[in-house]
Amino acid sequence: MFGASENLPFTAGEWQFGFAYRGLTSNDHYNGVVYQETRAENDTYVINTQQIYDLNVTYTATPRFNVAASLPVVNASWSLPAVQNQMGELVRIGPRSEQNASGIGDFTALARYWLLDPVKHPRGNISAGLGFKAPTGDEAVTDDYALLDGTNPSEKPVDISIQPGDGGWGILFDFQGYRRWSRVALYGSGTYLANPRDTNGTSSIVAGLGFTVPGLMENTVPDQYLLRLGTSFPVAKTGLALVIGLRMEGVPRYDLFGDSHGFRRPGYETFAEPGVAWTHGNSTWSLHVPIGLVRNRRPNPYTGAPGDATFPDAIVLFGYSYRFGGAPLPPATREPSGPGAPSDPGAPSAAARYSPGICDGPANQR
Repeated sequence: MFGASENLPFTAGEWQFGFAYRGLTSNDHYNGVVYQETRAENDTYVINTQQIYDLNVTYTATPRFNVAASLPVVNASWSLPAVQNQMGELVRIGPRSEQNASGIGDFTALARYWLLDPVKHPRGNISAGLGFKAPTGDEAVTDDYALLDGTNPSEKPVDISIQPGDGGWGILFDFQGYRRWSRVALYGSGTYLANPRDTNGTSSIVAGLGFTVPGLMENTVPDQYLLRLGTSFPVAKTGLALVIGLRMEGVPRYDLFGDSHGFRRPGYETFAEPGVAWTHGNSTWSLHVPIGLVRNRRPNPYTGAPGDATFPDAIVLFGYSYRFGGAPLPPATREPSGPGAPSDPGAPSAAARYSPGICDGPANQR
């Protein structure tokens, strides 16, 4: 989010180019906060894999104001074995049917403003951001896959969780803050993506698996959010920083603006987020591995059906950024600014979009 703790304040005219990677596999099913052990025992679980490669650029117009843009590339798959409902329990009756999707995701742009002058307040600050998401990603990628019982494979839209785009324009709200004491920094950040569009016209996985459930036959365009809080500890003067934090990401039951019809999997997951960041010259490398703590698949909006969803045990986040240009810093500001956690791969363009709670199996198709 802020670069490593040895970074100096950004100056007018400075650029930062970045690359980020996010990878996860989800195959543990939850109904509410209850782990669905029978899905693993019966080998009827969904396997959802997601890889996101994010390219981003930031321009600092003044020390207090910057603009950023991001474009992700998505590669994902969703698979489920042929199953049959026997006395209320899913039983495997055939091989897995896999669906795949890849392509560019939704473009985002964001403007941030530091409430305090970073030059005069290098030890602590808060920024507020406002931006938009453009529907550049395809929300209707199709693939050949079978019905729930493994029969009649045909070309249909893939699951909502692996679609590269969501089909709607969105509004981004963002805040970041940090406070440094000596060589230790506390950081916090949050991003909320509000999607006013109701549904996007793409048939949901409910229809793809052969169900007819009123209100769930078309994909929704859901809101998403991401929250982070933690501490960074620089290691001597090596440019290396250790990061220990908490993370929460998810999809709400109801959107902030507009209606919330259609198919969605509301829920959230919290994580412990250890990581490292290393800054050398103008380059910063970071690696975070959020480890799942609490998973909660919330009831479907309007219907109240509990459903279930798969959640990852861990996420791999890798980031690299390079900064250049800008005016030279006055001698009085050469002290490191002490920001907190390094850049979050996929935020704000994809970190919340591909959150846990949206990688679902068929148990909620009722």
